[in-house]
Amino acid sequence: MAQGFGDIQRSAVKENTGYETIFEKITALTGGEKKTYTWYKNAVRKEVNRFKEDSNKFVRDERYDSLDSEDEQDGNVLRRYAVQGHMFLFEYKAQSKYLPYWDKFPLVYVIKSEPKEFFGANLHYMTPKKRILAIRDLQRGRINLPKACFHKYLKSNIDGLLLDLHTDEWDTAILLPIEDFVITRKTSEFNFRKEEVWNETNENFYDKIKARRVVRGYGTQESVAMAQ
Repeated sequence: MAQGFGDIQRSAVKENTGYETIFEKITALTGGEKKTYTWYKNAVRKEVNRFKEDSNKFVRDERYDSLDSEDEQDGNVLRRYAVQGHMFLFEYKAQSKYLPYWDKFPLVYVIKSEPKEFFGANLHYMTPKKRILAIRDLQRGRINLPKACFHKYLKSNIDGLLLDLHTDEWDTAILLPIEDFVITRKTSEFNFRKEEVWNETNENFYDKIKARRVVRGYGTQESVAMAQ
């Protein structure tokens, strides 16, 4: 399990001969050594250019990666549904009539999941540095997140599959500059500055939901271990 920036050391750097996701590229670049927040930020920035115009490419890359042999795949898994205690990337089309703005490509830690919807914290509502603190708490078994991050997501509004992120990849995921906030007026969408979102979250940053982290697996010991 990753232990947060400054303490991360990949246990192995495999020779990857198949399709390479951005998560595998970052892992390979570490050379199995511990790296700092600044190193990760710079590494992600260099690798992310090809995704700027098409954020959903992350999900498509994982689909291609799943065709490789098991030892050539990253730890992420594509899912059709969300599960409590896991973190997901996905493409979303909100029912925006009652929303001042919304994120088209959320990064959500799920705390409650039902057949038609789930509830969780979109870490994109915080600055990347504040996401680090949130990740550290989650890895230590604690939910300690601003209420402003929490939203309900309808399964019917998800476009495609959800990318279930292995905990080893959370440190990379929180630095991916793929937050895409928009505001809807009638039938048109307009960009909404992420800095304004972050400022609004900061205004009530200490109004938080705090709880023990509960993980639901997928029926196998391997799946449970993946989420913890």
